[in-house]
Amino acid sequence: IKKGLEYQNQGHDVNFMIANYHMATTEEYNQEKINLTFNELTKLGCKNITTQTSANLETFYFLSCKINIGTLLKMPQYKDKFADTQYDLGLLLYPVLMAADIIVNDPDVIIVGKDQVAHIELCNDVAKRIGTKKYFDFEFGHVDKIASLSDPAKKMSKSSGENHVLYLFDEDYHSKLKKATATEEGLKNLHLIGNNIGVDCNSFTMNSDLKKAIADKMNELFGQL
Repeated sequence: IKKGLEYQNQGHDVNFMIANYHMATTEEYNQEKINLTFNELTKLGCKNITTQTSANLETFYFLSCKINIGTLLKMPQYKDKFADTQYDLGLLLYPVLMAADIIVNDPDVIIVGKDQVAHIELCNDVAKRIGTKKYFDFEFGHVDKIASLSDPAKKMSKSSGENHVLYLFDEDYHSKLKKATATEEGLKNLHLIGNNIGVDCNSFTMNSDLKKAIADKMNELFGQL
């Protein structure tokens, strides 16, 4: 989002898409959360905000018919999480829906984290196969990867559970950050979060003060309207 806003401020046409159908991989489709996300993105200054529509789903089904299961079984998001997921078909098909999102929006550049590179490669492969576009370019955002609050060896992911993640519209930043792991790796993760939202993490000697400062800043930036 931060890099997208920078490009937007430079005059580029930037699309911020709320991936509402991806929500179904871990919970029910929730219109309230979609509305909250829209409000938060607006508050942050995002202008062109869209959601997934029937066009995304139709393209998703078409692409699903052009990709074999063996390829999807090798995708990192599935290998890392399927053992902890009760219903894993949505997780398996996640990168296909992501590819559909990309093809429908047809961006010149996609802003992603490093963990999404395999998904972009899959999208480029299937897009070339169906003749939609030869190659979609991508750039990394400012932060490579944010880790789980409770297990910094793992990526922060909504499928890990509420206590592991922070949301733009979270109501409980202080409680979650208070419980965050403060091991060496955990503190690196907290510094990564804090420094990238404007907190001078090196100015704190007590972990409790650092966590409170990060929570206060997140409330300032992302607190509900």
